[in-house]
Amino acid sequence: MALTDSLSGTVKAEIDIDLARTGEGGHTGVDKLGKKLTLSLTDGSSSNQATGFFSESFAMTTGGITISLGEATTPIAGADCNPTEDPDGKDLRAILIHNEDDTNYVTVTTGTNALSGWLGATDEIIIPAGGFLLATFPVDQVTLDATGDADEIKITADTASCTCLVSYIFG
Repeated sequence: MALTDSLSGTVKAEIDIDLARTGEGGHTGVDKLGKKLTLSLTDGSSSNQATGFFSESFAMTTGGITISLGEATTPIAGADCNPTEDPDGKDLRAILIHNEDDTNYVTVTTGTNALSGWLGATDEIIIPAGGFLLATFPVDQVTLDATGDADEIKITADTASCTCLVSYIFG
C-alpha cells in the first residue's frame, strides 16, 4: 500500500490581555483586549488548503541569507533541510519568521529573484530582537516558482549573525 499524506491544521494569531484597575472609592475592574484570528487549512491546493510545509532555525548573517521558498531541496543555501514536498507551483499559505536573538534585529526583503505578491521591490520589514512576523495568504495570491528562483526572500542580521526560525506552509 502506498503512503498517502493528508495535511490539516490551523494558523493562529492571538492577543489576550487583561488590565486590572483599582481606584479611589473601591472602584475596581478589568479591561480586556482579546483578539483571535485563525486560518484553518485542509488538504489540497485551493483557497484555505495546503499540502506541505518547511520549518528550520538557522543563522542569519549581516550579508543576508536568501531563502528560495519554491525549492524542493535546500531552500536555504548551505543548510541541510528540505520541505515536506516540492513547493514549486504551489501557493504560499502562511509564513512565520521568528528572530530568536535577544540583541540584534533582522530585516526581511525580497531576494534577487523576488517573491511576488507579498513584498514589493523596496519593502523592508524589521523584526526586532525576540520578535516575530506572521503573515497568512488564505487565497491564491503568492505562487512559489522555483523556475529561475522567482520566489526569494532575504533575511539580513543587523550587526551580528543571529538565529531565526523560518516556517512556511504551501499548497
